[in-house]
Amino acid sequence: MRSDTLLAALPDLSARIMRDELVHQFRIGWDSFCNYHRLKPLSFESGTRDLLAEEELQLQRAFADVTGQSADQWLRMGLRYRSMKYGTFGLAMMTARTLGEGLNVACRYQELTYSLISYRLERGPNNACALIGEDNGVPLQLRHFSQYRDLGAIRTLIADLTGGQLPLEEVCVAAPPPPGWEIDSRLFPCRVQFDAEQTQWRFKPGTANAPLPLADMELVLLYSSKCEGLLKAARSNARISQRLTAMLGIAFDRFPSASEAAERLALSERTLHRRLAEEGTKFSTLIDEARYQRACELLADKAMSVEAIAAAVGFAEPSSFSRAFKRWSGMGSLEFRRTLINSGKAN
Repeated sequence: MRSDTLLAALPDLSARIMRDELVHQFRIGWDSFCNYHRLKPLSFESGTRDLLAEEELQLQRAFADVTGQSADQWLRMGLRYRSMKYGTFGLAMMTARTLGEGLNVACRYQELTYSLISYRLERGPNNACALIGEDNGVPLQLRHFSQYRDLGAIRTLIADLTGGQLPLEEVCVAAPPPPGWEIDSRLFPCRVQFDAEQTQWRFKPGTANAPLPLADMELVLLYSSKCEGLLKAARSNARISQRLTAMLGIAFDRFPSASEAAERLALSERTLHRRLAEEGTKFSTLIDEARYQRACELLADKAMSVEAIAAAVGFAEPSSFSRAFKRWSGMGSLEFRRTLINSGKAN
């Protein structure tokens, strides 16, 4: 998923998996979960449906919040993300001619995936290749969730593409080992290194050109064209305020200025302000809302001082942050943190 395509239509595969995990593993009612987190209720009784990537992101935030004490389950749930159930995108990957081409399709259309980590494919000597993942844009509270779930989901993807083979040389994960790794490590035929600087999936020499069992050039062209259409529709249908809110939601290092945001949205700064005014809002208002959301997320991390949080959300002085937070929430930042601790939502 990416900030400019959060109106992309995704199959409800991921939502169904999260619902099943909540109901059967955590004994949490689906309707009460949606109501508590103010999520749009999703019914799965009338067959499969599509949902917006924006809705998927909201589900991931709420799911990770509720299940954070059982992170070992995130990898195992990732194993359930079967490629065929990704719909058009999954078929585009599986009908590619070679493993390298299938992985390239996955990277090209990753806006149609459920992952927040950005992947690129690198080719090496002797027809080796590697998937390189960057999680700098992933919200802090979703970092480990994204890493562990992708560890399971990409393993399933590779097995689905190759007909059950796992031609892996090494996997590096930019997170500590998940709970229960001693058992889950048996799922991997290679060394898995944790606490790595960068997430990498390295494949054995010769595997980039390995033919895929479902290869069909006509079908891969057909499904790739359909993927292009889905992304084009998502970009053209999105309101500017929605796209900007999504962009700010995954801005990790710092929030962009109005000119930087306009450039990323392929607009002039003047047009950005005009379009936001037409939609009944302002750039400063959206920045203010994003700062509040980020501050709430960071206050859940007991290891972060209020001073560090103030700097992280763009305040030069902690006193300015304290005044702003009281304006946003009606309570002081330390009182808000105590509320999170008492409710078990702080970590």
